[in-house]
Amino acid sequence: MTVIARPSIFATLLVPGLYFGGFQKFRTFNHRLSAEGTLVPHLRKCFSLTAIILKTLIFISTILFFTSCYDKQRKTNKNAKNHSFDTLVKHDTIYVNNDNNWQQNFGLTHDPEQDTIWGKPVKFYIENPNCSPIAIDFYQGQFRPTDNNTTAALLNLVTTNDNKLRPFYRWCLNKTIQIQDGALGEYTGVPARKYAEKFPVEFFKYMDYDTTGDKYLDWVNSILYSGFYDIDDYRKPKEIRARMTNTMKKNCENCNDSTLKRIDKFVIDCFQ
Repeated sequence: MTVIARPSIFATLLVPGLYFGGFQKFRTFNHRLSAEGTLVPHLRKCFSLTAIILKTLIFISTILFFTSCYDKQRKTNKNAKNHSFDTLVKHDTIYVNNDNNWQQNFGLTHDPEQDTIWGKPVKFYIENPNCSPIAIDFYQGQFRPTDNNTTAALLNLVTTNDNKLRPFYRWCLNKTIQIQDGALGEYTGVPARKYAEKFPVEFFKYMDYDTTGDKYLDWVNSILYSGFYDIDDYRKPKEIRARMTNTMKKNCENCNDSTLKRIDKFVIDCFQ
């Protein structure tokens, strides 16, 4: 009579242990049963099929695990990008900030008909079709200057030849000087120096508008801190003063002796 062995519950439960614990024990067990003539092809197929199923399940579980991790990380990165700085994109290329608390000492109502800059309502500037969108966003508190190229572009507007818009751009530079920290201070010195050099008479008139002298000191300190051109050698302040003095006096052809003396003093204050 032929005896056909069927897989027992013990053998079925043993398979996962054989799979994870190593196939060496399985081979030994298989060899012993074969020697005794009790393991038939049916049982071998059963073990083989079970191992294949386990491998497949492990493979699928691994794929699902890594896919879940990737999706979670992608969502985290997306949220960080959208919310870390509370920013949005405006005018295609400008990053703006919705929080305008940084303007709390500017004395603004954000009503362009009530707020005035250099004797004119802000509406006069922002309704000019040539007015820079960055400057408008600055006034509205939507763009806060930081150490980036957009800030540099805003501050460089101060030397425009547009007499109608230059006071507005100068106001942007002056307010940036007021709120600057170490990093932002790297961006204000050169525009401030270029403005003073190109429009010396206008510059001194603007400084005289503040009777406290604080604005003058703020601008001087900004130029002293970061007002060096590429050709300047900070170890040779005398040469820097000579170039700056010549430039300012060249742009002040009809200046009286009093203004010329002010130029000399201003240059010394900036590069002692």
